[in-house]
Amino acid sequence: MLLSTSISAMLRHYECEEIIEMLSEAGFDAIDFSFFRERFFDESTDSEEFKTYFLTLKKLAEAKGMHFNQAHAPMPSGKEDEEWTEKRFWDIVRAMRNASYLGIETIVVHSISYLRYVEPGNREKAFEMNMDFFGRLIPYCEQYRIKVAIENQYQTESGVKSQNVTSRAEELIRYVDTLNSKWIVACLDIGHACLVREDPATFIRKLGPLRLQALHIHDVDGIEDQHTLPFYGISNWDRIMQAIKEIGYTGDFTLETPGFLKNLPKELIPAAVNYMAAVGRYLIEKTE
Repeated sequence: MLLSTSISAMLRHYECEEIIEMLSEAGFDAIDFSFFRERFFDESTDSEEFKTYFLTLKKLAEAKGMHFNQAHAPMPSGKEDEEWTEKRFWDIVRAMRNASYLGIETIVVHSISYLRYVEPGNREKAFEMNMDFFGRLIPYCEQYRIKVAIENQYQTESGVKSQNVTSRAEELIRYVDTLNSKWIVACLDIGHACLVREDPATFIRKLGPLRLQALHIHDVDGIEDQHTLPFYGISNWDRIMQAIKEIGYTGDFTLETPGFLKNLPKELIPAAVNYMAAVGRYLIEKTE
């Protein structure tokens, strides 16, 4: 199982080229590219100059014995404002294209989830809205040879994290199975599952190896979406890793822990990244 990590927090202090060097020295196998900054997905990236930039990053990673394995699309995927939502659709398509330049084969995309989930009728409204949304993405998956991984989410109700679209395994399964495309898979975010009191190990077993093809590995305190390192929250990592082993998971082990890095000064980030890699390797060994 390959070890990768998202780079969103590192981008506050470092350029992509420097991050590749840092992650290589720490012993990571792969890189999860965060398409959160507009400069990585806006219309300016339609130029040949930006295509060359992404291709250059790909070559730099390969020269270090690494690759870009995964990406995260811009978020949120939609709002009540239809014009904004349509623009965001094309932002996501552009991110998919740019991810393909990096050689990425899976991009995590959030469902459209702005409707109040507990309000009667909204669950089905959201389902139909998302079938249309993800269905429109499939031709671009085919064009750019990249899978879309739907992530489990949560909603905040009166300051408390609660169920939202795809929070439960059964609903995420329904989304993936209804779309019925080899280009649509599932990403399980461990922390998100914990926040809505869904057991990640059970979630993993229900999804199974065909649907579950991406992971967001991080920990939470059960109250806030901290995105911190495993063992700094409430998750039972022995149970989680046992479930990953049992289903024969074939994807990568991707740390998504910007919360662990966000308050650190630039000078301490390389040491923290080394520690992140050590924690990731320790967990991966439990599946071997």
